[in-house]
Amino acid sequence: MIKKTIRIFLILLGVHLLWGGVWSVASQPIPDAELQQKRVFTSLEEALAVPGEVYRLKLKIKSDSLPEEIFQLYNLQELTAARCKLNVLNQRIGTLSNLTYLNLSGNHLVRLPASIGQLTHLRTLIISRNLIEELPETISHLHQLTYIDAWENPLYTLPESISELENTLKTIDLRQIDLRDWELEKMEQLLPNTKIEVTSTCDCHSTRGK
Repeated sequence: MIKKTIRIFLILLGVHLLWGGVWSVASQPIPDAELQQKRVFTSLEEALAVPGEVYRLKLKIKSDSLPEEIFQLYNLQELTAARCKLNVLNQRIGTLSNLTYLNLSGNHLVRLPASIGQLTHLRTLIISRNLIEELPETISHLHQLTYIDAWENPLYTLPESISELENTLKTIDLRQIDLRDWELEKMEQLLPNTKIEVTSTCDCHSTRGK
């Protein structure tokens, strides 16, 4: 009985060490200079064959949501899923904790999940040409975020919490959005040190109620 108990303990210890080793590998993103030398995978099948070696992925799919298998890529730092016809972003996106660059442009997303706030290494967020009406309050957790590209979305307000990024967020692109003067003024109050890019004359006003 004692030998059996010891054997079970050793098995569990081995599993713990194995997973601990996996996650320790993914504890911090690699430097940009090193990242740029990494291969850009365009085939998810090829990426899944070597999950620990995948730092950059450009998906070429047509799907309502990201494939579940993508969350096995624990070292992933750059993810491009542009023009993939995504309707929803899986809450598990927050498990890709090493992401520094996320491009979701040209999809059909209406919102971002609260778990986006778990991407604490994220520096660039591109969500242009979607249907996003609001950003989650958890956007304030992204203290390394320097650039948001949100142009051509029905995004007329920003969460109050985004003011926590006033000293880190350098630019937010809101071009091709029919912002009223008072809406822009409120954004400028929330982000006084951020460059807010807007279109001076926008033909999109007809889509909004008076």
